Amino acid sequence: MWKSVLTGIILENIETLRHYQIMKDQNSNTVESIFQYVSGVISTLPWYFRLPVIMLANIIGLLCLITTGHNLDLLSSEKRSSYLRRVRFIPLFGMLNKLVRSMAFLRLFDCLPLEPDYSK
Repeated sequence: MWKSVLTGIILENIETLRHYQIMKDQNSNTVESIFQYVSGVISTLPWYFRLPVIMLANIIGLLCLITTGHNLDLLSSEKRSSYLRRVRFIPLFGMLNKLVRSMAFLRLFDCLPLEPDYSK
């Protein structure tokens, strides 16, 4: 369950990037690659950091399953954004979001080829 929450938070954060929107059709494995990296980082944390992260993600996933009937990664972009706006009041959600977002952006900028933006 916590893996679907990580994937949902990753999707929520990288869908806001214009470069990802352009490259989305060309890289179908990008989200999977980012998820593998983020889950690997979390699994290498010491147990006293890893345990609260996984428990918080499981709680968020369970609440999402109860309220929407779907996992967070299976929701549409609008529903996912709406749900995560409601969940941001849970203690330590900001920490989880910042951790996942920073790791996702690091991996995204390592694996996507950057092309110059000529639209300006």
